[in-house]
Amino acid sequence: MMPPQQALTALADWIRASSAPRKTPLGGDAEVGPYAVLVPQALDQAPAPAFATGALPLWILESQAPASLPAIDTEAPASQDHMPFRLGHIVWMVEDGRFPGIRLINLTDPAETLQAALDREEPGLDLGLTAVVFLPRW
Repeated sequence: MMPPQQALTALADWIRASSAPRKTPLGGDAEVGPYAVLVPQALDQAPAPAFATGALPLWILESQAPASLPAIDTEAPASQDHMPFRLGHIVWMVEDGRFPGIRLINLTDPAETLQAALDREEPGLDLGLTAVVFLPRW
């Protein structure tokens, strides 16, 4: 199993590639905006900052965050699938084993701390061995 930071780097690289401008039929570039945004956060904090409707923030632990994450864009993407479809795609890819070493944790309340969600869904999870991605499910 790969270390948590390496697992999250693979996910960040995929998000970066999925957020890149696409070529138009006439050869120009069409901005699509971020597919998702990885947001490093402390375990004892609730998800922050606030994001526009349509944005897809995925919170990760500060201690597991890769060094080269893109800046946090809180705006809705210019041209991406609806957020629930993007979220479902990421869940499917993780559950399909495309990003080994990542465990998904549901956040059911925007005021819930990451620790509370982790304790509810995966008590005792070894954070030194498993990367954790917190999903907005409210």
